[in-house]
Amino acid sequence: MNKKVIVFTVIILVAILISIGIFLHTKKSPSENSTTHNLEEFSIASGVVPHHLVARGIIENFFQYISSKRKPQNIILLGPDHFNATNLAGKSFISVDSDTKEFHSLAVNNYLLQKLNNHDLAFDSSTVNFDHGITALLPYIKKYFPESGILPIIISSTASKEDVGKLIKTINIYAGSQTIIIASVDFSHYLPPKAADFHDVKSIATLLNFKENDFENLEVDSWQALYGARFFAKLQGEEFPYIVGQGKSSDLLRFDDSIIDAEGITSYFCVVFEKTNNQKTIEKGETILLVGDIMLDRGVESLIKKNSVIYPFQKISQFLRGIDIVFGNLEGPIVKEPQNFSFDSLKFNFSHQAADGLSWANFNLLSLANNHTLDRGENGLKETKQFLKEKNIDFVGNPLKCTEDYSFKKDDIILLAFNKTFSFGCSDEEIINTINLIKSSNPKNFLIVSVHWGEEYQEKNSISQRELAHKIIEAGADTIVGHHSHIVQNIEIYKSKPIFYSLGNFVFDQYFSKETQEGLAVGIEVYNNRIRYCLFPFKSHQSQPSLMDQKETNQFLKELALKSSPELLDKIKDGIIDIERSK
Repeated sequence: MNKKVIVFTVIILVAILISIGIFLHTKKSPSENSTTHNLEEFSIASGVVPHHLVARGIIENFFQYISSKRKPQNIILLGPDHFNATNLAGKSFISVDSDTKEFHSLAVNNYLLQKLNNHDLAFDSSTVNFDHGITALLPYIKKYFPESGILPIIISSTASKEDVGKLIKTINIYAGSQTIIIASVDFSHYLPPKAADFHDVKSIATLLNFKENDFENLEVDSWQALYGARFFAKLQGEEFPYIVGQGKSSDLLRFDDSIIDAEGITSYFCVVFEKTNNQKTIEKGETILLVGDIMLDRGVESLIKKNSVIYPFQKISQFLRGIDIVFGNLEGPIVKEPQNFSFDSLKFNFSHQAADGLSWANFNLLSLANNHTLDRGENGLKETKQFLKEKNIDFVGNPLKCTEDYSFKKDDIILLAFNKTFSFGCSDEEIINTINLIKSSNPKNFLIVSVHWGEEYQEKNSISQRELAHKIIEAGADTIVGHHSHIVQNIEIYKSKPIFYSLGNFVFDQYFSKETQEGLAVGIEVYNNRIRYCLFPFKSHQSQPSLMDQKETNQFLKELALKSSPELLDKIKDGIIDIERSK
């Protein structure tokens, strides 16, 4: 063979081998900016996206992100039942008619639809077509995934976790590996912006950490859809979250205060769950809401009898949802046979139905460390605990004792409660000893100390309160919250720890002054490296608390700031106190 031919042939072979090597190397090591990815390496199991078109930028980014990673064969779209159609159908789920081939020019996965036939599913294309939780997202699916098969499913607000779990398990079996479940969900509704932000902390942490038992108490328009998408990610083993976006309607539309007061806002959170960890730092927190005195006798009892057991909480119930711990001071015992104390009596007792109302309002922790818990003696205290247990409401503290036996602990949070209104009750020394003991054995836990103390109707704390408060902080408490004065008192910062001397009344029948019909709810967001305190003033009319509007809130917080620690002036006015967490 001619040498030139041989050399040329060798050159061609080498060039081919080099090209193959470059190709294989490129396949194994795609550049960071490349939008072409290996499907197995970058697989996405599910995602959560809003359906309000106010958030169209977030929606667009969501579908762009999925498109850059993967072209799914099947898209299961889970949405809330905005018009209660499932109730009319008597089913937990509604999808398109069983013989539907296309829906909005997208192919329907009839095979999977038939497999779901035994899952309490109704077939009604017109109902699905009418619900914007589904239809708002279809143009984006057509734009980015026109060849994918879809299956839209509307979920009843009464569907159980077990119902949704069975549905998702069946989808997991029959849908195939190239399937994405998308939950079409908007988050907090009809609340002021700061309240929505506070609620979203729990919703996001529950979703990202897959806290299975917490989904049902989330402040979202379909916790069932969230649970379904997240459960599918777990079954697929693709649980790393990538947050695509977050926002509020008030920011996107630039609402003024009058619109917020009238309608509240809607918040949005958008995330995908994938196999690869592409987002290293995601801050997740726990939430606590603290309110003051809850008294359900006398005038409040009369209003409950005229209306219903949930009457006191009807105007603020949504605000009390979607929080890890909702705490209040229960100002009296719950007993089987309440005595009919006179209206001018300073003794209280509540019907056993009071526990139903408190449970409906999402209270899950109540202090028994006050001067009215023993108004029906030790037996009344025993009955109170029993009724609360039956409603899965925890309790903390004792009206006379102050040992660690009466503490409450959940995850990284500990709460102690003490009664200082009796001269023969807990001494300051006993309280400090208990705090020292708790803190020494739980040095990294966040410790809240609740104290029933002080003088009634006084706007500021007494000298003895301040002295005890400082000792409590020095012993290891991270936050002090007080009650008993029936009006909101000042906030002090001591050694970088806040002292809320009194939160005032939450539910009471003291209609004789403006101050006794105002209160402060303190929302606490607990993170690894910081603590955020959110201040939510409310007003009460006929024993029904409701959040103040923005103008009232601004005035209330301004007055509170002026009587509190000077270094907190601007923070209290803004309604947010941020403090770095001690290491």
